[in-house]
Amino acid sequence: MHGPAWLVLGATVLGYAVGSVLARRLSAAAYRIVEEETHPIPGKLWLVAVAVAGNWGLLAWAIGGRASGLELPAYLFLGTVGVALARIDADVHRLPQGLTHPTAWIVPVLLAVSSLATGRWSALGWALAIGALVGLGMLVLAFLPGGGFGAGDALLGAILGIALGYLQPWLAAAGLLVAGLLAGAWTTVQLARRRVTLRSHIAFGPFLLLGALLAVLTWSAA
Repeated sequence: MHGPAWLVLGATVLGYAVGSVLARRLSAAAYRIVEEETHPIPGKLWLVAVAVAGNWGLLAWAIGGRASGLELPAYLFLGTVGVALARIDADVHRLPQGLTHPTAWIVPVLLAVSSLATGRWSALGWALAIGALVGLGMLVLAFLPGGGFGAGDALLGAILGIALGYLQPWLAAAGLLVAGLLAGAWTTVQLARRRVTLRSHIAFGPFLLLGALLAVLTWSAA
């Protein structure tokens, strides 16, 4: 069941307000370490507010009608942090622990609150198991030569695995598949334009996040 129109509209408006605050916080680039301070700061910060507003509206539509909306806070929180992580990863090719570590426990706690009210403890158990499996698998790949992942990607993968697995166990695999396809398509285009080489490091976080969102929207629309 999709969220009602009033919830979608309200979430979109409130999301824009939250995103505007987030954009101002990101404008200082306080997440950068010493080696990154000389890099030019990316512009178009207005996209941050638009992205958060879009996330909130889409998630309210896709999830807001489930469990009387009790599941929605976890996904709105993740949708907000996800925009920040995507912006930072695209800028410095790094997912800061100051964001990923708190998110790794806040999302499960919010889902546990929902389970407390709805009794969906088995869904939470499956979600935690799936998140651990995704995170471990990506961590192994991160340590392989040419794996292309970092430890931050593995932790983000685990977080998204929990969030997607709570809705449907197979959604985690779908999100990873879509992320891989998006990353592959983007890399192919950039190679053709000679913007990157086969040895270039690609920020995978934005693709993980976009893949997860598209998986949720496709599942909800089906």
